[in-house]
Amino acid sequence: MLIPAGAALLGAASIAPAQAASPAADALRKLADDTWIQRRETLSTLGFTTPLVLASNDSSREIYLPVPANVPLSDASLKLDAKYLRADGGRTTMVLAVDTFPAAARAMTADQGDASLTLGIDGAPRANGFVRMSVNWTTMLSGLTMCSDPRTPGNVLRVAPGSAFSYRYDSRAIGDLRTAWGALPALTSIMVAGKDLDPKSYDTAWRIGVALERAGKHSTVTVLPQVGDKIDLSRLAVPEGLRAIPAFAALSGSGEHVLKDQAEIGALMAVGQNGADAQLRGDILVGDQKLLAGIDAAMTALQQQVQAGAPDAATAFADWRARVQPQAAGLDAQELRLAQAFGHPVILAGPQAGTAFASMFDSYWRNISGAPNLIARTAHKPGTGEDFILLKNLGGAPGSFDVMSRADWTASFDIAEVASDGRLPSELVLDVSAAPGAGRTPPVASVFLNDVLLGARSLQANGQRERITARIPPGALAAQNLLRVAFVRQPSSDNCRETPQAFPVAVLVSSHVKLAKAKDEANFTGMVRRFAAGAELLVPKSYLNDVPASLQRVIMVAASAGLPAARTRLTVVEDGKDAVPSGDFLAFDTPFKDSRGIVQVKGNTLVMNDSSAKPMLDVTGFNRLGILEVASAGGKQGVVWRSVGESRPVISKPFALSSGNVAAVASSGLLSEIDTNDSTGRDYVQDAPSITIPDILWWVVPMTIIGLFILLLVLASRARRRRMREQEQEKQKQREQE
Repeated sequence: MLIPAGAALLGAASIAPAQAASPAADALRKLADDTWIQRRETLSTLGFTTPLVLASNDSSREIYLPVPANVPLSDASLKLDAKYLRADGGRTTMVLAVDTFPAAARAMTADQGDASLTLGIDGAPRANGFVRMSVNWTTMLSGLTMCSDPRTPGNVLRVAPGSAFSYRYDSRAIGDLRTAWGALPALTSIMVAGKDLDPKSYDTAWRIGVALERAGKHSTVTVLPQVGDKIDLSRLAVPEGLRAIPAFAALSGSGEHVLKDQAEIGALMAVGQNGADAQLRGDILVGDQKLLAGIDAAMTALQQQVQAGAPDAATAFADWRARVQPQAAGLDAQELRLAQAFGHPVILAGPQAGTAFASMFDSYWRNISGAPNLIARTAHKPGTGEDFILLKNLGGAPGSFDVMSRADWTASFDIAEVASDGRLPSELVLDVSAAPGAGRTPPVASVFLNDVLLGARSLQANGQRERITARIPPGALAAQNLLRVAFVRQPSSDNCRETPQAFPVAVLVSSHVKLAKAKDEANFTGMVRRFAAGAELLVPKSYLNDVPASLQRVIMVAASAGLPAARTRLTVVEDGKDAVPSGDFLAFDTPFKDSRGIVQVKGNTLVMNDSSAKPMLDVTGFNRLGILEVASAGGKQGVVWRSVGESRPVISKPFALSSGNVAAVASSGLLSEIDTNDSTGRDYVQDAPSITIPDILWWVVPMTIIGLFILLLVLASRARRRRMREQEQEKQKQREQE
């Protein structure tokens, strides 16, 4: 009996190793089964580049944190990095609210200290795609028995831009393009095939980038890694079980590493979900044949190493490859498709789908893109021909909100959305209403456009509609515009016997912007108006061989100049040949035969002429500098970019242009903007508001009433004197008769 038992034990021992999976198979299976996507956004990546400061007695700030719409979240938390000062003492409290519900509160008792905290956030799906976070700061002096100055300027809360919002979500919940759009990170990576592109792919990529910038997202261009590229291994986390495969073993070290073969590129893409940053992955893929073939070649080379080093991992690798390599079979040139790539959902755009992307993900059509793939042959807004546009169609949501001391209502819009048929916004008509408050001082509504005060008015606060009309000067407009309405109330407490309460105000749906024919000005604002009807983008052929640097530059400058992504034609100019524009244009480093401009660039020398064609600036030694100029060529008007110096600036975000005609741009952004056509500001001085009929009626009607009243007094006085004379004459006759 002992011998058969021993034989059975030996047989089981010999079979067990054959059935056990290799470490490589286990590691690949874990990667394939891990469908969770980790996101971490800071306030700085969401546009809050400076600290948020709350300093009044009762102040608050609302921050909308983007999340995928209708997708459950997991492990969502907010790490608030904040400090406070409490020089004036009193009761000082910070309250955090999530989706209008109070979630955390803290009383500040020291003279200064740390107000940081970590707050867990409910993982329920958000239909609007945002987690609404409110920071409320309340400070009040205690022990007061009579009315006194309650202000506490020394009690301040400071929220740092490094405050972070993190969460996870299951990638299987992303089932259509609309949800995939909402799941894009704040800094979205556009991946292209390589450092040299064909004109169609280049055209698609720049349109996608401009569309992202117009939608409030930021973009960066990445290329598919190539053999010979350097990568930073410290950003990768290679599972221990995969290090038996040569390609994965090469990526498991530290420091810089040069990719030696296609298998290492495949390994880099395979572990991209496991710690690689967006420079090694793509959120939107320009799916031309070169990109798709490059991904396939890398994954095939990696598969061969896996089969040689761990044959039992072939099935697990096939499952994981389905999540790394996008399924592009039958991809139409103009198609937008939801796909899996590098372990997470991506938007796969056909090589000619740039116009479709810009149109379908515009705010007008975005909500109907709830399908896994779309082919948009035509998608544009309907033309109305009206001379006004409602603010609700520009992103401003009408509604009511409470105001105790101060509150702001904002709406942002792209100038291309309102500029049409040679017209620009000329007047803002704002309809508001306010409930009566306890105090006698009326609330005040002030209207700002790009921080320029357009007008203000004291409201009657009777709950009825009140209209504020404000003229928009041309110099106040930019490519991206922010409209802000500030409501200010004077809190009243009935001689300190009552607690001040908030009262509602409302911005009504009838608020609108009036359009009027604009002057044909040779400046950046004038070119934005001209570009709205369509434009031509001129780039030299060398730009197509300098990706991603040239593509990033084109995207940021085009977004700053107001070039419409859906109504622009790309023209590639052969190197060394003169460009011949066919319409309003934006040109990059291309020569013109008959250009009329004041800027001349040769190497690192910049020459700028005055109106008499004499140099007013002639400097040599510039580097990493770009000059934008409004110029004409071939009878057409446009904006010309010229690079100054051996190296070109690296532009990471758009910049604001206004009414100048020459601008200097560096890697840090806009350095200077000048208007050589009106250097003294003559147009601003002469551009005084004209007298309108309401202005005339404002003083003519009262003066007419006063004049009529005086006339009646004069006539009455004359009648009285005449009657007195008649009576005197009658008395005189009576005396004579006697």
